[in-house]
Amino acid sequence: MNFIKQMERIKKIHLLIRTEKTGRPDVFAKKLQLSRSQLYNVLELMKSFDASIKYCKKKESYYYSKPFDLELKYSLKTIVDDETKEIFGGFNFRPILLDKIMH
Repeated sequence: MNFIKQMERIKKIHLLIRTEKTGRPDVFAKKLQLSRSQLYNVLELMKSFDASIKYCKKKESYYYSKPFDLELKYSLKTIVDDETKEIFGGFNFRPILLDKIMH
């Protein structure tokens, strides 16, 4: 569930930045139950997705300096034993050339 927790955290960060309600970096990190360095790592990750994130000392908040939206989608599918057998069953790959050489 660590992945889902990280995605939910990024969604929350995006919402707080979009609404300019992050607070100072230490306050922002505390809202997210992160250390400041962890917060900076996540912000750098978001910047790698072309999010132009800036900080305003006057407003004491992070904001997007260019329009940016974030849509995160993920799905989870459980696989029961029968499906596992069906997916992996009969998977034998032998190249034809190798097969001819061996005979």
